[in-house]
Amino acid sequence: MFFHQTSFLKIRSRIGKGIFYICLICIFFENTAFSLKTENGKITDDVAMKIIVSEAADQGLKGMICVGEVIRHRKSTAGFYGYRSNRIKDQPKDIWIMAERAWELSAHTNYTQGADHFENVRRFGVPSWARYCVKTYEYKDHIFYKETHPK
Repeated sequence: MFFHQTSFLKIRSRIGKGIFYICLICIFFENTAFSLKTENGKITDDVAMKIIVSEAADQGLKGMICVGEVIRHRKSTAGFYGYRSNRIKDQPKDIWIMAERAWELSAHTNYTQGADHFENVRRFGVPSWARYCVKTYEYKDHIFYKETHPK
């Protein structure tokens, strides 16, 4: 342990405290946020962006970020179905660019306060699983929930 602390202190003194901490944060997110485990291995950036586009193309950047947060909290693609649809291919390029940015930003935000579920209640009604959750946030058409106990 002493060797590692000494090495970090030497590096920090050479490059400056601020840059050092930025580097540590980048290393952390490189190893965790973009390596989320799923039932099939990992959620790739491509799959995450497809989910975001299919679920929140009409919700703006913040709405897309919120969906990205749920993907990260859930650590699984379970429950997301629209990303397999052919209709998402018809979305304009600017929506895909926004989804990519939202996915990146969702690693550093917490608008949904740890939500692992969401639903468009106005369109689809309150889902049955919501009784096992607490509402954490509402943005545009989506209500975000965090599961409180197993179903």
